[in-house]
Amino acid sequence: MRNEKKYNGRFFAILSGIVLIGALLGTISCCCLDVDIIRRLGLTGMDFIAERKELDFGKTLAASLGSTTLFLAMLFIFGFSAIGQLAEIAVLIVRGIGLGVTLSQIYISGGKSSVLFGSLLVVPCAAISTIAIIIGAREAITMSNIYFKISLSDRQENGLLCSLKLYAVKFLVLEAALAVSAGIDCLCTYLFLNKI
Repeated sequence: MRNEKKYNGRFFAILSGIVLIGALLGTISCCCLDVDIIRRLGLTGMDFIAERKELDFGKTLAASLGSTTLFLAMLFIFGFSAIGQLAEIAVLIVRGIGLGVTLSQIYISGGKSSVLFGSLLVVPCAAISTIAIIIGAREAITMSNIYFKISLSDRQENGLLCSLKLYAVKFLVLEAALAVSAGIDCLCTYLFLNKI
């Protein structure tokens, strides 16, 4: 039991490191690439502040929940593939890139004076949603490994119904965490957007 907790902790740390690598790539791309190139690549965040100022509460909630739910839905689907592990890691990298670009854009557009309120605007929601996405990636990789193990086995395996039910319940809980994160995003937008 203790070894399993230690393994889960290490695995979570590795997945968190992958998100941080993505954030570093997003920051570097934002600083080194032309704005038009970043927009063509589809990296999010280049007009984050301007777009946020045009959204009302409901649209902010829908945008925040929709973007994070997309990541979670991709992880959920990739979990049903025996070779989905690389795609699941790619989802984490893309999430990190988006965060890096968004935070860099806030700094570039507002300078040092915008760092505090920009961080308060983005980080609380991003922290909760990213942790939920990392946990989703961990569960999806675990499910992919189960399918991979079954595909290489030469004996007949029992059904996966219990595992699938637990997998679906975990993702529903993670979706609820994303809904809370979206609510916090709306609150932070209301409190801090006009101070940037």
